Amino acid sequence: MREILTLQARYNQFANDNMLKVLETLSPSDLQKDVGVYYTSIIGTFIHILEADIAILLGIINSYAPNPLDTKALQDALASGLQNKSFESLITLRRQADRLIIDLVDSIADFNAVRELSFPGISFKKSIAQYFLSILNHGTHHRGQIAAILDIMNVPNDFAGMLGM
Repeated sequence: MREILTLQARYNQFANDNMLKVLETLSPSDLQKDVGVYYTSIIGTFIHILEADIAILLGIINSYAPNPLDTKALQDALASGLQNKSFESLITLRRQADRLIIDLVDSIADFNAVRELSFPGISFKKSIAQYFLSILNHGTHHRGQIAAILDIMNVPNDFAGMLGM
């Protein structure tokens, strides 16, 4: 399982890096434009992916590691509100999170251990591996939304493709 999760985490890092190269070419108004998606805009969707990675993987799932990683800077950034950060700061946070997620996969001792994960109104009892797969795939899903928005805007993009790593 570690090998599969490491591959997925490295793929997310690769795809995020390539996505950022495209997003860095856009104007702030293009990033913030309301395009009618659930998280409103490209930047809103980007922030949502980052929030989930910091809160769930690097927050809750990190606490299941025998020696949890130091994610205080990312947790502090999340607590202060990512919507208030500059795009440059968000890029830095995204890259830090991607490196730490790969380290977190390496630090988990038992991916089959079942833990409870609760959100307001819903709880899950799943293996640590399933939580990892769920959140790592969550990023893939929302990067696909960003790619579709870029397609509609006629912005060339191709930041997916695990085989291209």
